[in-house]
Amino acid sequence: MVKGLGLGGVERLLSESIPHLNRERFDYEFCYFTPWKDDVVPEFRRAGIPIHCLGIANDATPRNIRKVRSFLVAGSYDIVHTHSPFPSALTRLLAPRDGLAGIVHTEHSLPGSRNWVTRVANRLTYPLCDVVISVSRVVESEVGRGWPFEPRDSRVIYGGIEGGALSGVTPAMVADTRRSLEIPEGDLVVGNVAHLRRQKGHDLWLETARLVLDEKPNTTFVIVGREKEPGYQRALQEHAAALGMEDRVRFTGFQLDPYPYLATFDVFLMASEFEGFPIALVEAMGMGVAVVSTDVGGVSEAIGSEPTGLMAPKGDATALAAQVVSLLDDANRREALAGRARARARSEFTVERMVELVEQVYDELLSS
Repeated sequence: MVKGLGLGGVERLLSESIPHLNRERFDYEFCYFTPWKDDVVPEFRRAGIPIHCLGIANDATPRNIRKVRSFLVAGSYDIVHTHSPFPSALTRLLAPRDGLAGIVHTEHSLPGSRNWVTRVANRLTYPLCDVVISVSRVVESEVGRGWPFEPRDSRVIYGGIEGGALSGVTPAMVADTRRSLEIPEGDLVVGNVAHLRRQKGHDLWLETARLVLDEKPNTTFVIVGREKEPGYQRALQEHAAALGMEDRVRFTGFQLDPYPYLATFDVFLMASEFEGFPIALVEAMGMGVAVVSTDVGGVSEAIGSEPTGLMAPKGDATALAAQVVSLLDDANRREALAGRARARARSEFTVERMVELVEQVYDELLSS
């Protein structure tokens, strides 16, 4: 169960899991709450997976509580797996326990990043979960920190990338993308793929870009992503103009297939204020792009102990810019870093492995 099936990181993980699900072992059904967040719903239908929409907004009215309870009772499910805090809290409280082997929840973000009502509801109901999966060790540490209400069982399973989709990008697609973005011949490209919201630190990203441009004037900057906070893209465009670099920054808006854009980047720059586990950064790694990021959340776990990317302190545009410039100045170092990143992402962080580990949890619950 998930709040919506739009085009965020969680939703993409779920839809990209479809080819790897063991449907001979498990009968899968998917349920989402919010009807207007349905971008990836057709992918489940094409695969013949039953999918249900409860038509619920983010409020626990008596009517909505009845909807959730009725759905769970009618389904007679052996395992219920939730991926969003609001559906999860309701499910933990309302799921019938007769015949239920277990409730599983995946924490995709740092619990402390949510509003206090959601945070409290999640914390108080954690003990009703049989297993809580965290997408990074730093998320797991927050799940049980400072509260008496800890999960019964806690695991870490990293999110994954779909290697086949990454491999489908051709040189012709990259050339077409560069032309569509009007990137001058010979320019290096620094880019980012993320929803446009303040958590992702795009203001700091632009300030970093300005510092990079001062050192490397033949650089184009590309921001790929859908506006999630009204007026934020316009504010960013005005910020770029105030920095005197509006002609060097491309805002592409939402792109159904972001991989050709990733493939145009020489450096993937992320300036987030917090992250659970940064799937877009791992996708850039898997594409063979050198990455530079603020050292927040699960970023260091993605990059690993043998550096496959560079990090700088949160909020430090000067340090971020220095890391970016160091890679733009040294093609051999940049390519070596990108090669190690590609190998790590494609061996350690695959959707196939993620699904395999989650299904092992299901098997444990069913056999206990």
